[in-house]
Amino acid sequence: MPGMQSVNDLRPHAPADRRDDPVFFVADAHFGAARESEERARIDRFLRFLRHARERARILYIAGDLFDFWFEYAEVLPRVPVLVLRELAELARAGVDVRYLAGNHDYWIGRFFTETLGISVFHQPIDLRLQGRRIYLTHGDDLAAGHDPGYRFLRRIVRNPVAIRAYHWIHPDIGIPLARWASRVSRAHTSRKKFILNRTLEGAVRRKFREGFDCVILGHIHFAEHFRYDEGECVILGDWIEAFTYAEMTGGAITLKRFEE
Repeated sequence: MPGMQSVNDLRPHAPADRRDDPVFFVADAHFGAARESEERARIDRFLRFLRHARERARILYIAGDLFDFWFEYAEVLPRVPVLVLRELAELARAGVDVRYLAGNHDYWIGRFFTETLGISVFHQPIDLRLQGRRIYLTHGDDLAAGHDPGYRFLRRIVRNPVAIRAYHWIHPDIGIPLARWASRVSRAHTSRKKFILNRTLEGAVRRKFREGFDCVILGHIHFAEHFRYDEGECVILGDWIEAFTYAEMTGGAITLKRFEE
């Protein structure tokens, strides 16, 4: 399907008896939006979640916006919590298949994740065949934008390869603060519209069911909900700002959970 990436049920190097081991889905921590000292409690809680995933999960899908902003210059990375990056690398080295689907705040993710951290990166919604299910996994801004022409236009601009190459010419001391300001504006815009977006989403989700998917999993909306329809189900992952939620899939069944201390 155009504009999508396909992921098979099982990694080539994974043992077959792990096919039904738990798969975790998480999104929208927006780390880096505040100073690390101000985010410390959220970071610590997320690190404990990653250690929990190391013990239980075969695959971890991060459905975008783990960081409030990400752009890789040739020699410069954004200021983000280093502990999170280190724990993600440890998770991958421990044998968990970590897969990162870029969101609208961190779409400009680059080779650092694949080459340094050992994490697979995707830039388009994923047609996921997993545990006998067909899942449409997306950050969610593609579905939630609905009839918002302004956002759809902005989305095309920031994902344009020419725009990405041009941004490299802006000095990091200017480009990164400018992008952080844009991220704050975008996050506030999404928060104000979330209930309207929820109504818009239902039609978009039902279209995915008609395309043959039996589940839609997304983030972006910053609240957690699990909708069930005759044709399938829709899981909105919530966030790691207030909800601290994630989805766990075992044996084809998906459960939305809050990660407790």
